Amino acid sequence: MSGYSRDKDLYACMALVKARGIGPRTRQKIFEKYDSPAQALENFMYWKEEGLVRKDQLKIFASRSWELETDQELEIIARKNLRVIIWSDPEYPERLRQINSPPAILYYKGDTSLLKNYSLAVVGSRQSSRYGQEMAMTICRDISAAGMTIVSGFAYGIDRQAHLAAVDNPGRTIAVLGTGIDLIYPAMNKDLWVKIVEKGIVLTEFCPGTKPDSGNFPFRNRIISGLSLGVLVVQSAIKSGSMITAELALDQNKEVFAVPGAVNMDNYDGCNQLIRQGAHLVQRADDILEVLAPMLKGPVLVEHEGRQRQKEVFDPILPPDLDQDEKAMADQLACNDQVHIDDLTKKLDWSSQKASQVLVLLEIKGLVRRFPGMYYSMKTRHGGLP
Repeated sequence: MSGYSRDKDLYACMALVKARGIGPRTRQKIFEKYDSPAQALENFMYWKEEGLVRKDQLKIFASRSWELETDQELEIIARKNLRVIIWSDPEYPERLRQINSPPAILYYKGDTSLLKNYSLAVVGSRQSSRYGQEMAMTICRDISAAGMTIVSGFAYGIDRQAHLAAVDNPGRTIAVLGTGIDLIYPAMNKDLWVKIVEKGIVLTEFCPGTKPDSGNFPFRNRIISGLSLGVLVVQSAIKSGSMITAELALDQNKEVFAVPGAVNMDNYDGCNQLIRQGAHLVQRADDILEVLAPMLKGPVLVEHEGRQRQKEVFDPILPPDLDQDEKAMADQLACNDQVHIDDLTKKLDWSSQKASQVLVLLEIKGLVRRFPGMYYSMKTRHGGLP
């Protein structure tokens, strides 16, 4: 091969996915060794010399037993006009590159820009209580209103409530599937599917036609955790997929949060155990935002390109540790009693996600007050400190 192209990279990624005897960790080592997947495939005879594979693995790969399945799946992608993100694409989420066994290919429908936004994973029981569903709705609504994206697994119960609460808010939502992209599972979530495809993103590493086998979901869970800064467990038994996701988060060096439950409530033993083991106890969204605030410093990744700063009206008295974006927001708020977030985004020419995140950081620092209806003001007008 010469003159590497995305089509060649896609072919190489698919070949390595379909190859017998080469797992995700070996595939990751191969990708990291070469400049592109296509270059890796071109040089496969050197993989053993490079210490990337064993002799038996190289022999199996050299037999090209992967060719037929690779060609078949690429034909399905072309025929069904499916959208895919591959290892070498700029849209590939950087946080996923950092986990063990990252996926080589991701099928998707929706807005890929959300994959670069700050995210919180939310998981919990399918057989959830009213209390658990209400907590998931309230927390996820407020987290998404703050500009963070909610990631969950599109199951019924807690997952559904998390997606519903976030999909219409600035942070939006990511649904990670344990099936192929062409299967809506569970079928009763079809209404949610339509909303997420329109406003968020549906994502899976499984090839088209993959059914909801129980063995798929632990693989799905590592992506849910991998995309996120932390994982919130809303309602869970001790032995459950949600606890597996929490364990994956710990392995990935992510923050773990849990909603406490009464000792006599079903499916809360897992949450209470996580809290005993050191997970952050969560009663409201601010409990999460305060922990994640240091990671939210810096520019929001989902934003309009070429934004222009609003001209400063005056020089307010502000703490010296505010960054440029926080100062710009404070300047806008200092000139008004209460300002709606939509007006702030227009004046600053920012995305709603960016405005929400900066407002949350200022609120955590005690400088901004939030009012019902997403109105905001400085706690003391004209830049005075509270």
